[in-house]
Amino acid sequence: MQRRAKIGMAVGVGTCLLVAIILIVAITAKETADNDHAPLDGPWDNIRLPENIKAKAYKLSLHINWEHMNYTGTQEVTMDVTGEETKYFLIHTVGLVIDKAATTLHKLGGKSDEELTIKRTFMDTEKKPELRHDFYVVESEEAVAAGSYKMKISFAGQVQTEKLTGMYRSKYERKLQDGGTEMIYQVSTDFEPVDARSAFPCFDEPAQKAKWTTDIKVTFPAGIDIHEYNIISNMPLKEDLSREGQVLSGSFMESVPMSTYLVCFAVSDFLYKEATYTRDDDSTVTMRVYARREQEFQDSADYALEVTPDIIKEYEKFYKVPYPLPKLDQIALPEFNSGAMENWGIITYRESSLLYNPTTSSTAEKQRVCAVIAHEAAHQWFGNIVTMAWWNDLWLNEGFASFVEYYGIDAAEPDWNILDFFYPDEMTTAMNFDSSPSSHPISVQVSSPEELSGLFDTISYRKGSSINWMMMKFMGDDKFADGLAQYIADFQYGNAAMVDLFDSLNKVANVNVTKVMLTWTLQMGFPYVTASLDTSIPGSTTITLEQDRFIVGEAKDDDTSEFDYKWHIPFSYVYKVKDGDVKTSDIHWIWSDNDTSKTVTVNEEIEWIKGNADGNFYYLVNYEDDNLAALANALEAGELPKATDKTSLVYDVFRLAETNHVEYDKALDMTKYAKTETEYVVLSRILSEVLSAGDGVKSDDTAYGNLWKYVAEMLKPRVDDMGWDPKSDNEPITAPKMRDMALRNYCKAVQDKTDTTVQEALTKFTEFVADPKTKKSEIKDVFTTVMRTAIIYDDDSNTNWNSMWQLLQDSDWEADQRIYIAALARSKNETVLRKMIEDSFAEDAKAGTWRYLYYVSYHGDHYDLAWELLQDNWDEYAVKYNTTSFTMGYLVEIPEVFDTQEKYNEVAAFFKSKESNIGTGLKTVEETLSKIKSNIKWKADHFENVKTWFTNVELE
Repeated sequence: MQRRAKIGMAVGVGTCLLVAIILIVAITAKETADNDHAPLDGPWDNIRLPENIKAKAYKLSLHINWEHMNYTGTQEVTMDVTGEETKYFLIHTVGLVIDKAATTLHKLGGKSDEELTIKRTFMDTEKKPELRHDFYVVESEEAVAAGSYKMKISFAGQVQTEKLTGMYRSKYERKLQDGGTEMIYQVSTDFEPVDARSAFPCFDEPAQKAKWTTDIKVTFPAGIDIHEYNIISNMPLKEDLSREGQVLSGSFMESVPMSTYLVCFAVSDFLYKEATYTRDDDSTVTMRVYARREQEFQDSADYALEVTPDIIKEYEKFYKVPYPLPKLDQIALPEFNSGAMENWGIITYRESSLLYNPTTSSTAEKQRVCAVIAHEAAHQWFGNIVTMAWWNDLWLNEGFASFVEYYGIDAAEPDWNILDFFYPDEMTTAMNFDSSPSSHPISVQVSSPEELSGLFDTISYRKGSSINWMMMKFMGDDKFADGLAQYIADFQYGNAAMVDLFDSLNKVANVNVTKVMLTWTLQMGFPYVTASLDTSIPGSTTITLEQDRFIVGEAKDDDTSEFDYKWHIPFSYVYKVKDGDVKTSDIHWIWSDNDTSKTVTVNEEIEWIKGNADGNFYYLVNYEDDNLAALANALEAGELPKATDKTSLVYDVFRLAETNHVEYDKALDMTKYAKTETEYVVLSRILSEVLSAGDGVKSDDTAYGNLWKYVAEMLKPRVDDMGWDPKSDNEPITAPKMRDMALRNYCKAVQDKTDTTVQEALTKFTEFVADPKTKKSEIKDVFTTVMRTAIIYDDDSNTNWNSMWQLLQDSDWEADQRIYIAALARSKNETVLRKMIEDSFAEDAKAGTWRYLYYVSYHGDHYDLAWELLQDNWDEYAVKYNTTSFTMGYLVEIPEVFDTQEKYNEVAAFFKSKESNIGTGLKTVEETLSKIKSNIKWKADHFENVKTWFTNVELE
């Protein structure tokens, strides 16, 4: 009976779809004569929807067939027409089967709705095959005047099972008590930026905010207990879910006005944990965290429930606007495209971004979970309540969320001092990317879905957050917060552009924010400021400041800026009075339209200055030789009191060395004191710069060998000081970070299997393999170190590799899976690695197919292998990921490590041949080629200097 029931259902749904397709074919044939004389030109030529039609409300109904992962639906949209009369109603849809004959159009108003005669319906590609604007066009017989209208569309679609976009199926293997496994499926959505149109017809632009009423019905095959399943969406249910036979259905309350990319629903058998956030006025928000029903996953939901109320409370204080919905669901999905998605009222996450197991998860995992929750919660205001008018201002969403998340984390975990991490985590990452000739302005026009997806990059996130931080610091924290609150209040439930934000900030600022910030948002890159000291007059110092554009490599021929690559710069500095104290200056403005240079007079004799006090601003500072030498001495003497000043100094000097403004050996000399450096953010920056320089001379055995000896000596004091285990139960968050960084890099650098630290790591690995469940808690904060060391010092039989591969197959915990894969990729055995990449395409591969190759490419010995395997498997990767911007970008950047013209030509030719299926990775191709060019130039400019330094460096 069960088999027959399944067959009957399949026939029923399949017949409906077949009938729909036959009708469409017949209708299309009938319409051919009409279409022959239709104009080719029309509003569908533009990627943007016509401005005179605005969605007001949707009524969406979906019926999902769980067995066949397909669905039917109806979409009823109420809309306003303004301005001139029109005959054309355009709505986005792609990949759906539209029942054209069932499409209806009504004029609203009066005693009854008036059904309008539809002359014809067509897709934009029927008029112009080259178009990819995804418009379904409904043409009325007569032009209609301004007023309210309603359009109803019937459609059918397929749940995505190969890609993690749109409405898609995710899955995981559940372990059964009898030792077997069962595949468990979920259906959920991920629509940003333009994938809502692939699930249902809609006005798929951020400015088209409307209220949504959603009804969802799911028919399950016999044998599935539907009482274990639930449906959640943006809003609460109107009433309890209905369960009749094998049909699960739910109707959801009308939403607040929101953009299509924020619409979301999820169907799963997950369980949830619940908490209530209560405000001072006794109003409440119900908060739930959904996760797999296995106990380990349910126990790991507690931390999210603990910190989310604190984060929401901080944001309500910060934005001065309460969270507007009655509930906030968060769901951890086994398969998810990015880290998380801020759907209003139902935030979706990959499991490692939401779940934290206090027994086995590391401190780093805890910090990541808190950060991602804080980021997505910040979007409930910046992005959801106020939404950018168009994707060119994506940074208004992502840049602000990346900035504000630090304050959310600080509210939830005040002992972490998380604000100290802003400069090293945000600004340096942004500037690394933004210094390339292939960067782009933070506000940029886009003309295709692929370009839209390509905007989700370091510029929108990291540079966006960095310039927000900069605005806050030159305006003052309180004034900046007041301006943001004004902005939210002025544009809530609506849309805004960049200049609207600046106008709101101008109302409270003491400086023209618009004038300043347009130079930072409408041109790419950033400046460096050269500071010169004149102490010729006793008891006084004159500081001269001059700005220039900072760029790594040659600017493109068409690289121009309306501001001529000049910026309005807030300059501050730390300085040491001769034989006196270290002080911090006020802000001095360098106005690019007035000042070719800026002079500042200090009525004290200064020994040195360090520009960009506390690393608050988005630029580099260059120094004269004497000042740089004095700063090197100040570093060693501990005269720079703040870690951010030390970190930004080191970063600036190495970037300027890279571009020949500082001799590279002088930059490397500044790292010699690092054995005494105890600040994590400073030592990690120094280590990063030393490893990067050393990687450039890996072709010279002597210099490269000395690099690792130098690193081992640098880290040995920290290894001895930190040990393997926490010193106390309340260590600062930097302690486990320092411990893992020092141990991990020391074990690699020492290159001696008999070293006592290496031996201890190998012993811990052996003990862990024998008893993973018990031993994980003992090594959770050095887990990465232990796993990588085990592979680096593996034997010729690949004993450790084989053991770890089995650990990966047995693991249900995504954070551990990623650590295993990163370690396995460090094997010296190419045969093993080739087999690993082959196996990564299996349906049950852990943690995502792309990740295996990406981690192989991280290892210096495997650059060529990774590039070879990328080319060999390109078409398979493209099928899975070419609509997924983050992942496709990771794959495309694999060959960016090369440093010869021959390799540049090879990479360029390959990607040229793959333009048709590179999808959202197209922009990254340009960035990758630019990086290879920079590597070639670095090698020509610095190889001999850096090789000589490492060859001759004094070692103990």
